[in-house]
Amino acid sequence: MPNPSPTALLSALRLAWRSLYCAIPLMWGAVACSEGPEAGSRPMAAPAAAGEVSPAEVALVRELIEVSTPLKETVTSDVTDQRFIRRLELIAELSSKGPAVGKYALAELQRRTEPVQDVEYALLRVAAKCDPAGTSDLLASLVTEFGPSMFLRTEATLLLGEVNPQRALEVLQPWIGNARPGRTLPPQEFLVKAWVDACDGAGRSPLPELCSVSTDILLDGASRVRAIKELGRRPDPAGERALRTVLTESTGDGYLRRKAAQALRDTLPKEGACTLFREVADREADPNMLRFLIDLLEQHCEE
Repeated sequence: MPNPSPTALLSALRLAWRSLYCAIPLMWGAVACSEGPEAGSRPMAAPAAAGEVSPAEVALVRELIEVSTPLKETVTSDVTDQRFIRRLELIAELSSKGPAVGKYALAELQRRTEPVQDVEYALLRVAAKCDPAGTSDLLASLVTEFGPSMFLRTEATLLLGEVNPQRALEVLQPWIGNARPGRTLPPQEFLVKAWVDACDGAGRSPLPELCSVSTDILLDGASRVRAIKELGRRPDPAGERALRTVLTESTGDGYLRRKAAQALRDTLPKEGACTLFREVADREADPNMLRFLIDLLEQHCEE
């Protein structure tokens, strides 16, 4: 029987598709499905695909699920804080384990019958960090296929950029900086973040796409700000030209222009930056932007 498609894997995340999920052998190994009054109950032992998982590691995954599940009753903030801190500790500890723990965490995610955002996030992160090869297909499909929650899809986008840079470049290439993608995707801001992480991981420069995103007035402000901030960390003539374009554009978005000025302050030699800011200030019509430029000149350029 051929391996299931990523769509079949995704459908296993929801109760409505559980019967289909139970009938398909997953690429990570079959996960037992029970019927009758015990259906959906948590097994006491690790599934066959995660046979190398120790009882201690199983206990840690179960604890992670427990502390990630919102409490039904009203509790004091100290209890909430303790659970949150413990959750972060468990994610960090489990994420350093091997592929067997990743497969087990993924199996736990796929057998769940109710979507709980924090639980899904925690299990998906552990699965991806421990077993990048085994989760790449699922992460890639979550990026582009409508169905699961946007929160989970956004997390999958960021994780793909972290754990499998080359695959992320292939998946994200058609969508990065695409103002009208024609389908529902995670917010462009997070596509930009994942793209930068993937480029850094693959040894490829993200500058062409960052320049395009930062200057595209059709894109949302959050994605453009993300690109501008990244350009401010990567001195380059092409990035400088893009930032100058944003600084002098007439869209009326003062926040974008201020972020561009700050990025130029951080990447240009002081003399060149100060000359540019004076030139822009001399022609500035927006009083708020003019005040910002004057403050910038006073703080950065005057001895």
